Amino acid sequence: MRLIFALLLCGLCGGAIAASIHAYKAVHADGTVSYSDTRPESAQSVTSVNVPGSDSARLEEGEQRKQEMRDIGKQLEEQRAQEAKQQGERAERLAEARREVVEAERNLANTRQSKRSATPERIRLAEERLQLARRRLRQIEGGAP
Repeated sequence: MRLIFALLLCGLCGGAIAASIHAYKAVHADGTVSYSDTRPESAQSVTSVNVPGSDSARLEEGEQRKQEMRDIGKQLEEQRAQEAKQQGERAERLAEARREVVEAERNLANTRQSKRSATPERIRLAEERLQLARRRLRQIEGGAP
């Protein structure tokens, strides 16, 4: 019984002593960290100390880098959109030039087969129109506007 009472008393005293011992972390202005069982008057909390090269400076640098990456991403998106728009416009010009060539070929064939309009002058004009349409198509396919 005495043994149990002694163990119980030691456990209570040990718990009380352990609860009263607390280590305080102190971050000083020069960036050093110290631990103490009493809180020094000059100690500041870790969040309020602004040491050069500390987390707040790194966070600010990180935010700047994030903003730079966002800006670069926006520029790339705008560039891709512009390229897609130009490709679409070029495809439209190509389609129009191909339609003109087909129409000029059809017109030349109809002019040659027609009994009334098969004059040498009309045939020559239809051939010139076909040549111009083909030249324009080659220019567009070659990259000219």
